[in-house]
Amino acid sequence: MGNDIFADYIKNLKQNNESARPAVPYAVGRENVSAGGGSETLDVLKEISQKLTAMQTVREPQTKDQADLAVAGGMVVLPGHGVFKADVYIKDGKIQSLSQGEEVRAAKTIDASGKYVCPGLIDPHVHLGLFAPMETDMASETKAAVMGGITTTGVFFGGPASHFSTFPEIEEQAGRYSYTDIIPHLVIGNEEQMREIPDYARYFGVTSFKVYMNGIPGMIPSVDDGFILDVMEQMKRTGKQCILCCHTENTHIVARALRDAKEKYGEGADVRDWMESHPAMAEEEAAMRIAYLAEKSRTPVYLVHIGTKEGIEKLRQIKPFNKYVHIETTSPYLAVTSEQFDGPLYKMEPPLRNQEDKNALWEALDDGVIDTIGTDNVCESKEEKQPERSIWDVVPGYSVVETHLASVLTEGVVNRGINIEKIISHMTKCPAETFGVYPKKGTLLPGSDADLVLIDMNVTREVHAKDLHSRSDFSIFEGRRLTGWPVMTIKGGSIVMENGMLVADAPSGHMVKR
Repeated sequence: MGNDIFADYIKNLKQNNESARPAVPYAVGRENVSAGGGSETLDVLKEISQKLTAMQTVREPQTKDQADLAVAGGMVVLPGHGVFKADVYIKDGKIQSLSQGEEVRAAKTIDASGKYVCPGLIDPHVHLGLFAPMETDMASETKAAVMGGITTTGVFFGGPASHFSTFPEIEEQAGRYSYTDIIPHLVIGNEEQMREIPDYARYFGVTSFKVYMNGIPGMIPSVDDGFILDVMEQMKRTGKQCILCCHTENTHIVARALRDAKEKYGEGADVRDWMESHPAMAEEEAAMRIAYLAEKSRTPVYLVHIGTKEGIEKLRQIKPFNKYVHIETTSPYLAVTSEQFDGPLYKMEPPLRNQEDKNALWEALDDGVIDTIGTDNVCESKEEKQPERSIWDVVPGYSVVETHLASVLTEGVVNRGINIEKIISHMTKCPAETFGVYPKKGTLLPGSDADLVLIDMNVTREVHAKDLHSRSDFSIFEGRRLTGWPVMTIKGGSIVMENGMLVADAPSGHMVKR
């Protein structure tokens, strides 16, 4: 799609009142914090709870029975509504109530003074079982996730076989090995899987699927536009609100750039040279194209790991007038750049970008163009990655779930002064809404799952892979000091992590069906 066609597309979108919507940035100031005691906050909470009860989305407990757990004295981050001092009461694995000054009896009370009390994080983009058995990765990476404040992971399950032959076993493994709840996304890479989409929704409760506009050679096939349209049509046949996740790069542009980069840099290329094999043009073009297909087919799409300035600027023009487009970036893209690394160990696909790209992503996150922050977590050991090989042959990926929150808070809150509620919204409420699990997940409203993370912005730690809980033995943040760590993770009303120690008796994860 050339620039002239793109200009016409934008013009037509602006003229289409049916699909037009204004871009609404978060209406929260940098220091919009109520220190408690005011009636306005409580009135807002009561109004929200009443509306949700009327909609039968969550049910506010009608009794003042003793709570199982109270999280008292912290600064509660309620995404979309602000930050205020309040107590959170939990009963039977659900949020029972939020209170300012009205004490409720609780079997156990946690002093959250000086901490931010947030909904458990949702990482919408995780890969498991690519280089180790599924149960090995599931145990390792979900343990690392809860250590980092993540209570729900969106996991992409792929492979060439029908998902009917693989998913039931994976669902059983989730109950045995996962410390997080899992929102399953199914990769659709062939005709059989595409035709079975309505049945995946019916029998598995899966409503999010993924295609690769540019695949990974030897691992994941790329698909053409006709196949994507067929997938969209099958999604409509489910009768449910589905969303199509897209790896957004033009496969032909990448192939050409890869050929040229190999010729230019040879076997001595490093991660900065790798960036040239995936030019911004590839993401920019594919983003415009998938947005166009989404608008024409009236199908929601979720653009994973957007990382370039050029791509995000095109999406900035499209998104206010195309209600079908949802955008994700990742914590590595927000926290580090390719200039900080040598050698092939930190290869990712798409690659880490430069400082200009990083700044553009933060601007888009701050003004609401970007919806969610994921990780694109891929667990590998150095032995599996084989960094002694050339950058062209090393497999992409790194584990970042445990450092996800701290890396974003360090760069966003500490270095850039962005409001913490806004950042937490992108990591909780927004992914929950995008994937149809709000308000069960992504909030602390009465009736929602009692998934919480307590964050101490006064805690700074130096990162070393040996101290993390992933089975991976390297970290892109090795030796870096990060500020703003979770000090407690609560899932389903039970404490699973406290002061850097896993305290859960056993995994308690399950598939979140929609």
